[in-house]
Amino acid sequence: MEVTHYKDIDETVYHEKMNNGLEVVYIKKGGFNKKFVTYTTKFGSMDNDFTVDGIRHQIPDGIAHFLEHKMFEKEDGDVFNKFSQNGANANAFTSYDRTTYLFSCTENFYENLKLLMDMVETPYFTDESVKKEIGIINEEIKMYQDNPGFRVYNQLLESLYQKHPIRIDIAGTLESISEITKDTLYMCHETFYAPNNMVMVIVGDFDTEELFEFIRTHQDNRNIEVLKEITHHFEVEPKDVLESVATTPMNVSDTRLMLGFKYLEPGEEDKYNEAKRDIIMMFALDMVFGAQSKYYYEMMNESLIDESFNFGFSAEHTYGHTLFTSRGSNAKDVVKRILEIIEEVNTTDYFTDEMLLSQKRELLGDYLSSLDSPEYIANQYTKYLLDGNNLYQVPSIVDGITLEDVKVTFKEVLDPKYMSESLIVPYE
Repeated sequence: MEVTHYKDIDETVYHEKMNNGLEVVYIKKGGFNKKFVTYTTKFGSMDNDFTVDGIRHQIPDGIAHFLEHKMFEKEDGDVFNKFSQNGANANAFTSYDRTTYLFSCTENFYENLKLLMDMVETPYFTDESVKKEIGIINEEIKMYQDNPGFRVYNQLLESLYQKHPIRIDIAGTLESISEITKDTLYMCHETFYAPNNMVMVIVGDFDTEELFEFIRTHQDNRNIEVLKEITHHFEVEPKDVLESVATTPMNVSDTRLMLGFKYLEPGEEDKYNEAKRDIIMMFALDMVFGAQSKYYYEMMNESLIDESFNFGFSAEHTYGHTLFTSRGSNAKDVVKRILEIIEEVNTTDYFTDEMLLSQKRELLGDYLSSLDSPEYIANQYTKYLLDGNNLYQVPSIVDGITLEDVKVTFKEVLDPKYMSESLIVPYE
């Protein structure tokens, strides 16, 4: 077992890899009554083309999300009910590159931990239950298709990317879901829910050795010896966008705009610099377009935007984009002004040391406050770990960001040559 103490923030992390390959991280929060656990597999909606044991599999879109739904259903009933009976709140979610199961509780911790492990590690599928789930998820997909916020986002990703599987919604499509069988689900579970492809993060106040011995015993009893090597296949994504403007009419009262700037990494960027870039873009976007910025004030005064205006940067190793959202009939004017602002920022000394220092102080204040939240710690530690980073490196990353970093990254990431507009417009 590895033990790391972060003196500056007084956090202690215990880390051990089980005999079967499962990574377990325990973050001790002395005196905390609440416990929080995440159990995550590196299997998300993008993982639809892979080779394992020399055999290539191309599986239906949406199967990771489908599998997440099915894991709560067992032969003896719904596991959600069992968590509730044990006084726990349980949930799960699927993203582009992972699926996470989680629970929080203040009592019956070890009963709930065993329940979580048994649920995630022991699949139960039947032809009848799969058919029933297909119907449920089909209704979910149809519901999302009627949501203008969902449609404008998916339409943008389909415009920005030509080949990357991020173009496909996490839930899949009506056609792809209908192709899922219990055999495919069992194969995906055996492949991606193998312990060496998973990580567990636990936050709370426990006897450390008792906690790890409980997990060791459980994992050893699984008798899993053969660990599969998974090779993922992604087509090379071109730098250019697929289309610059996409428009869909819907039954809406006003136009929904989502503007996207595609950004593919210019090389093999290391994980530390990926995390640094994410924070830099968060700073830069807030300095330029945030509610305290002069440009936000000007756009509000000119009635170009309202409270619906939002923005954000998202990137992983195989994709990246910056999104702006707005509502109103003046979408063309909003796009024009955003492009003018980007040009003005890139050709003037807009960013200042004072701005950057303020951003750093605000982020570190929020970060330190969040370390009192077991939910934040577990979820963010999981994210940073699977991205090859460490949640407790954030203060050092922030400290190392310079004004030149902000200027260069902002200009590099927001390149109008790789821009798409997604519009949901009212019927004429």
